[in-house]
Amino acid sequence: MEKQITAKEIRKDMEYLVKLLHKEWERSGRTRAVVTVRFEDVAEVESRMAKVISEKQKQLENGEMTFKESMELSRSNFILLRLVKKIKKVEEKAEKKGLGYEFDVELDREEYKLFGDIVGIQEG
Repeated sequence: MEKQITAKEIRKDMEYLVKLLHKEWERSGRTRAVVTVRFEDVAEVESRMAKVISEKQKQLENGEMTFKESMELSRSNFILLRLVKKIKKVEEKAEKKGLGYEFDVELDREEYKLFGDIVGIQEG
């Protein structure tokens, strides 16, 4: 006799799966690029990131998303969170040490793409 899977079990399994995804998304991948941020540009970078965060908040508040859209937004938010944390951490460390006029931030592929989308990348 086959065991029937209940809605409660399915919900519990889905919650577990989402929890695992969140753990994975919190971790940064291998460094693929290093971006240089000048201290004079920090306010602009932070402003643009705040705008993206605000836009994502509005998407969440609208609330009418499919499960797939919800997961894509969640993943995107985790990448943005990693990016913001990295920049802030390196910025604070550079300020403490009094390291010149700029600082370098190591980014993985996803973070680099998002950073480029937010502030633009000048490759040279």
